[in-house]
Amino acid sequence: MADKKLYYDKIYGLVMQCRKSGLSDKQWCINNDIAPSTFYWWIKKLRQQACYEIPEHSFT
Repeated sequence: MADKKLYYDKIYGLVMQCRKSGLSDKQWCINNDIAPSTFYWWIKKLRQQACYEIPEHSFT
């Protein structure tokens, strides 16, 4: 179970890096060699865990 928590902590950190970067999700993914589909799958999984609060991306 601890391994799963570490996995979710790591992807949470990456998602938060993206959301704080000021870039669009797609551009951040391109810059970091991550498929956008993988990124959005991470968000889905984190939200299902219900122990992570993922902010919506603001399009300012």
